[in-house]
Amino acid sequence: MNAYVIDKGSLNVLLDRFLNEYKVYGPTKPGMDSTFDEIHFIKDLHLDYISTILPPKKFFHPPKETLFSFEIKNRKFSSNEIIKDDKILLFGIHPCDVHAILKLDKFFSGDFKDLYYQNRRKNSIIIALNCIEPCENSFCTSTKTGPFLKDGYDLLLTDIGTKYLLEIGTKTGRFLIERLNLKKANKVDINEKNKRLKLMEKKFKKFLNISLLPRIARENTDHKVWIDLAERGGVAGSFPCLSCGSCTFVCPTCYCYDVYDTMDISLKSGTRNRELDSCQLLEYAAVALDGNFRRDRKDRIRHWMMCKFGAAAGGESSSCVGCGRCIRVCPSKIDITEVAKVIRGG
Repeated sequence: MNAYVIDKGSLNVLLDRFLNEYKVYGPTKPGMDSTFDEIHFIKDLHLDYISTILPPKKFFHPPKETLFSFEIKNRKFSSNEIIKDDKILLFGIHPCDVHAILKLDKFFSGDFKDLYYQNRRKNSIIIALNCIEPCENSFCTSTKTGPFLKDGYDLLLTDIGTKYLLEIGTKTGRFLIERLNLKKANKVDINEKNKRLKLMEKKFKKFLNISLLPRIARENTDHKVWIDLAERGGVAGSFPCLSCGSCTFVCPTCYCYDVYDTMDISLKSGTRNRELDSCQLLEYAAVALDGNFRRDRKDRIRHWMMCKFGAAAGGESSSCVGCGRCIRVCPSKIDITEVAKVIRGG
């Protein structure tokens, strides 16, 4: 195993190395909740965080961005793409969020390649951090996206007491720690990591049975649970869905967006922009002549959960990474794991 150890008090050695070449973002705690923000000093880092409300997805798929500017001059149209080449390093991403980024990689690299997203990923480094405590609403053990990570990182940190185990995942990761004179990890360090993994797995309180879930969900599109969620509530103590879109905006794997142009008052120049959209909003599926493919609230919440269950568009694997953010922020206390249980018949 390509692994080293670094004392917690010496973590600034790593950070100083990263700051030389990258703009570094990591978990901070400016108030009651943690968030990913720019890091300048070791004191800014809050590595003992449990979860952030917004996932690090925002660094690759921003809530709002300008794609390009355009101009009409002398009857000729010209445009200028706005593609940023900033090198960023994300320090301390939890396993579930790393898996979410890998899922976004697949989507934005499909038949229609998103150059904006791909450019950000090409210029990014991921320093992952295995979890030391489960989030109250997480169920990543069920989706096999945590609490410890196996791949998808450049470097991986694991808290093993007074020090961190540091594992190398890529050539880039190896380059980053060259000449730092780190101490090689031994069997005791590796065993301590495995011991902590076993202890972590016993602490989870929520579970989602993903076995055959896409097929089961597709076979239950008319299940009464969708009406219950939209109109009556009562699913494990929940209230009716408000269609507020909170679940989609905090979900690390939701990628839907809207594209629109903003014109100058002269109508000779403008910008093309995109911003995150939500399938839970009434306007999302609106079309001309007052048509709407998902006018009813039950259709909208069913659509989102079908996507998370892996049942949308004939999928066979869940797009949910078990982070539990949707459960945490839902004002109606809707729990996706409880909905899955109802569909399965208990």
